[in-house]
Amino acid sequence: MYTVALQSADQEDILRVGTKAFQLAQLVKEKFRVPPGFIVTSNALARFLLENHLEEKVWEATVPSEIERDIAAAFEQLKAETNESDLSVAVRSSSAAEDLQGASFAGQYESILNVKDFPHLMDSVKMCWSSLFSDRVKQYAQQKKIAVENYPMAVLIQRCIEADVSGVVFSMNPVTQNKEEIVINASYGLGEAIVSGIVTPDSFVVSKQLGNVRKELGCKEMKMVYAQTGVKEAETTMEEQDRFCLTDEQLLSLVNETKKLESFYQHPVDIEFAIKADHIYILQARPVTT
Repeated sequence: MYTVALQSADQEDILRVGTKAFQLAQLVKEKFRVPPGFIVTSNALARFLLENHLEEKVWEATVPSEIERDIAAAFEQLKAETNESDLSVAVRSSSAAEDLQGASFAGQYESILNVKDFPHLMDSVKMCWSSLFSDRVKQYAQQKKIAVENYPMAVLIQRCIEADVSGVVFSMNPVTQNKEEIVINASYGLGEAIVSGIVTPDSFVVSKQLGNVRKELGCKEMKMVYAQTGVKEAETTMEEQDRFCLTDEQLLSLVNETKKLESFYQHPVDIEFAIKADHIYILQARPVTT
């Protein structure tokens, strides 16, 4: 009732599962490599707020037992499917407001990585819920004249990928607006370092038609890696800093995946990816409109 398997999320109302989960579920159907997971639906948050007579003070309140049971069962099911008893998951918001025309709440909400036990999972779900009421979200919503309550929040829980390399791809050049160029920013470790702007990544600009590549070596000063739980910063070696983090083969594979994604969406796309043992995982994909 309160959880949906990721592979089924594209059959749900987008307000129930959110944009992020809905789009990833579509990509699962298209055979892209997407980490398995499940969604805590937006009606779980609605029930939680109603049960506790809440509008904003989420953190101190108790989650109704039926919701906890549903999440626990889905978590155990995911462990069984992945055959990992010590499964590490990422807990991220999936709101219908994350990819609106003229506004995007992506990056405004909370994400928690490397969650391994059920109490931490429930705390992480509540952290995502709490972020819906944060000052940052309120200010952004006021600035864009958007009523956030019209866009309920689901929570996406997926198997963590302990990435060797990760990054973002634009299937059009976001600076020049050239639709014939793919731009890739990549660095070692988890993509949070790039998304949060605390590392200078390697940059690759690829011509779709000719296959020409312009490369710019980034400093890659550090990388984000998994701690016992959560994440931590680690120094990169001089050898890592002095070479490009993507091999030519990995770069070609990324370009091919990007072209397939763009063809599926029939739009330029903005992609977050992770590479582990030469496998490319799509962590997020959204259409980019010019």
